[in-house]
Amino acid sequence: MIRLQQRTFTLIPWPWRAMSWAQVPEGLEFTLYDVVGPTVRGVEVAGSEEDATRWKVGHDAYQSLLSHAEEVVRHAHGVRCKPGFMVDMRSVRLWRYGMLPHRRARSRRLFAECEALMRKAEGAYRPILEEIEALIATA
Repeated sequence: MIRLQQRTFTLIPWPWRAMSWAQVPEGLEFTLYDVVGPTVRGVEVAGSEEDATRWKVGHDAYQSLLSHAEEVVRHAHGVRCKPGFMVDMRSVRLWRYGMLPHRRARSRRLFAECEALMRKAEGAYRPILEEIEALIATA
């Protein structure tokens, strides 16, 4: 038996609320299933160790691609992340990027590129997602 935990990946909301001109698209939520240990709460499904390894590798690749797409769009909007004291990362927004001409159109284009990257990653993870959801439905 393999224990899985469902998670949802969404964009970090902080900088986008502060930028009234940023055009964040709706519906950028992605479902991931992480293979977890026996002490973590989750759903148990039937599967082999090879399945668990394949699902874990697919999950890690999918999550890294989603995080990379988010990082690219944040960087293009002038948001910089750096290590902070007693936190993993802290964000700093460079205000000069908000003064660029045609910033709304640029933001729409940047988020369209980000969404395209995320949808491409979702397409690559789709077979694993469908396999896991079919096993959950039967469990």
